[in-house]
Amino acid sequence: MNQKQMQSEQTRKQIIEAATRLFARKGFYGTSISDLTQEVGLTKGALYHHFADKDAIFFAVVESVESVWGEAVAEEVVAGTSSLDQISILFTKHAELISRNEFMCLMMSNLMNEMGSVNPKYSSVLENSYEQFILFVEQILVVGQAKGEIRSDVDPRLLALNIVGILKSIGCYPHLERIPVDRIAMANSLKEVLLDGLRV
Repeated sequence: MNQKQMQSEQTRKQIIEAATRLFARKGFYGTSISDLTQEVGLTKGALYHHFADKDAIFFAVVESVESVWGEAVAEEVVAGTSSLDQISILFTKHAELISRNEFMCLMMSNLMNEMGSVNPKYSSVLENSYEQFILFVEQILVVGQAKGEIRSDVDPRLLALNIVGILKSIGCYPHLERIPVDRIAMANSLKEVLLDGLRV
C-alpha cells in the first residue's frame, strides 16, 4: 500500500469514527452530511470521494463495529481454554473495548430504536448483527454443556439472550454525574456471580 492509499484509508477510518459518534448522539436521520464534514474537517466533495452517500456510511459504520468487536473481543474469547474461561474473557474484553470506544454500543442501540419501524432494511442489518452476537455466546454455552463444564439444566439460548442483554446494558450505561461508571468493574462483579452459577 503506497502513501496515497494509506492516507485515503486513514481518512475513511476518520469518517467512520466521526459517523459512529454522531449517530450515537443524534441518530442516523438527525446527522447531516454537513455534520460529518464539520466533525472530520473535510469538504463534501472530499467526503463523497470516500462514500457515495450517507447510506454507504451507515453500512460502513455497522461493518466497522462488527470488525472491531471481532478483533478485540471474539478472537480473544475463542482462544480461551474452557467455556467458563471464554465467558470470563467475553465480559472482560467487551467491557474494556466499550470503555475505550463508548460510542459503539450507544450507536448500535440508538440505531436499533431509530430504525425499528422507519427503515426495515437497515433494521434487518442491525438485527442480524445482534443475532450473530447471541449465536456466538449460545455456541460457547452449548459446547460447555457438552464438555460437562457448564450445568446441563440451563437453557443455552435463554442464557445467551440474558448475557448479551447484560453486556449491552454495561456498554450502553448512561453517563450520570452522580453515578460514575466503571464498566470493567461492573463486568467483573457480574461475571463472578454468573460463573459461580454456571459451574457444574
